[in-house]
Amino acid sequence: MSLTVKHLNSDASFLLTFQPISQYPPSPGYSPKTFTILLDPWLSGPSKIWHHKFSISRQKAPSCVSSLADLPEPDLVVISQSKSDHCHEETLTQLPRSGGKAIILAEPSAAKIIRGWKYFDPEKVVTLPKWEDPRLRRPPTLFRIPVDRLSPTGTPGEVTIAYLPQRGDITGLHSAIGITYRPPTGFVNTLPLTPPSSPGSFKSAYSKSLSDRALSVIYSPHGCSYKTLSPYVTSHLVSEAALPLTALLHCFDKVTNSWYLGGNICSGFPGGLEIAQNLCAKAWISAHDGDKESTGFANNNIVIEKYEREHVESVVSPRSAKFPNRRIGTEAIVLDVGEEKQLSQGIDFGPDE
Repeated sequence: MSLTVKHLNSDASFLLTFQPISQYPPSPGYSPKTFTILLDPWLSGPSKIWHHKFSISRQKAPSCVSSLADLPEPDLVVISQSKSDHCHEETLTQLPRSGGKAIILAEPSAAKIIRGWKYFDPEKVVTLPKWEDPRLRRPPTLFRIPVDRLSPTGTPGEVTIAYLPQRGDITGLHSAIGITYRPPTGFVNTLPLTPPSSPGSFKSAYSKSLSDRALSVIYSPHGCSYKTLSPYVTSHLVSEAALPLTALLHCFDKVTNSWYLGGNICSGFPGGLEIAQNLCAKAWISAHDGDKESTGFANNNIVIEKYEREHVESVVSPRSAKFPNRRIGTEAIVLDVGEEKQLSQGIDFGPDE
């Protein structure tokens, strides 16, 4: 199985395509289908907060498509926050008003805003509640979507979505969306799933069967603390055998503003490093780092601390002492507009000690 990440704009809009890879040809009447998730689409037009004199932003580079109509209809549209560069009315209302397969899954504030447009039929917009740790015996808050099996004797797959806001973040910027994809199969798997008790023992404890594994994505365009993710990691990602993390979509650049305008806007490389290292992320893909034209009072004191891909990679993927031409660890990636990266299951840990 594989995950393809396509960067739709120069900011934080991505198209995720999950592809099952069967070891056997599908049964007659069954065909392996991809599952697609559209993240925070902003394709054209400005992003305004309250009034243009307060804050208005425009992307300097055009998106790779001018309309959502130019893309195949996704299975799911995920809106991670209510700010207009993530919850963009002009772009989202390019989706069908009713019908179709796409569901808009939005965090609570964004869902309220979208419903306020009175554009979509009520069943098209679903509120994604804050994820709660099931070990605390709280009601389940994970959004689960079944994926059709590849044959009558196979097992269905599943996609899960979790909303992980950072505690005490009054700006509403520092949150994450957790995504897992377990592929459907065309055969019955009888091997037991034996996840490790902690994310520190990935290699020996997991079953080798791909059908027992899941791909995993953390999408946090403004960044969040690892403490925010830790309960989700040790509970859900471990139980899903979804570690090491397949992809971390997180800003490289650190952005700050005046304290009364939010202070920490994007935690950047300093904030994402702990996440990438603790989850042994296969890839760290830059998000929310594109050039924008931003004007208005709220942008007068913005300070951007740039972190180039080469610097990020030198830390998260150092060269091996034994093999100086080979890097180990996390691949640091900056995707151009329209560029995509395919990531497959599995990671090379090297020989056992």
